[in-house]
Amino acid sequence: MKNGSKPPEERRKELIDTAARLFTERGYESVSVRDILTEIGGAPGMFYYYFKSKQEIYLAAMEDYITQNLDRKCELLQNEEMPFEERRAILTELIAGDIAGYVTRFGDGSGDTVSDASYKLYDLIQMVSKLIKPYAVFMLQGVREGKIANIFRITEENAEATAAFVLYGLWGLLYSDRFTGSQIGSDTDSMEDMIKRLFY
Repeated sequence: MKNGSKPPEERRKELIDTAARLFTERGYESVSVRDILTEIGGAPGMFYYYFKSKQEIYLAAMEDYITQNLDRKCELLQNEEMPFEERRAILTELIAGDIAGYVTRFGDGSGDTVSDASYKLYDLIQMVSKLIKPYAVFMLQGVREGKIANIFRITEENAEATAAFVLYGLWGLLYSDRFTGSQIGSDTDSMEDMIKRLFY
């Protein structure tokens, strides 16, 4: 089947997948709209029918990655019928697995331009922000069941603010050294130990 005869949603997905691969391989600054079109044999009019700019397709590619990797697990994290211990394992996988997988897939930040680093930070923040509400629900269940030592006095009113405080703090420990060159980075084992000391 020729490119011109593909259904619109299939063509849009092809553009996103191709752009994501090129951004992964080369970095944001080193990829042009022409590069994306060359890969799939398309014309400029085809690209601009779906996207206004390179920035827009980049954000679409990241949203696609986030949706594929986080949305289902976030739903499970909020499922209060699931045993607390199983949901804690999902949380660990989300923070240490899926978000770390993004960093691995899109590079560690070394040698990035300002734009490359800025977009990566933006995407990571989007991923962490998706976890705030599910993590708040998770913490409240843990408090109710006596499985979280409630030293932060977590309530319905402050649960999301507490979740944001913890998640962004953990994100900083895990990944700040990749983007800033600081020496405060930590590994996933240290992160898990810190969560346990804070809450269990």
